[in-house]
Amino acid sequence: MIVTIAEQGNVKLIGLDGRLDGTTSRQVEAEFLKLTDQGEKTFVFDLSKLEYISSAGLRVMLLGAKKTRAAGGKIALCGLNDSVNEVFQISGFHTIFAIYSTHVEALAHVSS
Repeated sequence: MIVTIAEQGNVKLIGLDGRLDGTTSRQVEAEFLKLTDQGEKTFVFDLSKLEYISSAGLRVMLLGAKKTRAAGGKIALCGLNDSVNEVFQISGFHTIFAIYSTHVEALAHVSS
């Protein structure tokens, strides 16, 4: 798993490249918690390079949503491929997150 973090204005863009599963979810969780501990509260997760997400990966995403919303922040996802999108649809997570095709749309959502 490669995690990239960029900044656009007050928004942290978090890119996930690889598989988000039981082996890699702790790495992503640690990176995210480090950002929230620093006071960050506006996020876009770019999942365009995410190949696979397991239930452990969904747990990390749910943690991110809960922590962000508890801090009064916003979170959006973008770039889900068909298989990752299917997992979000089947699990009902598509009702928890604002999901967009592009990071430009996701940035507009969290910036409003």
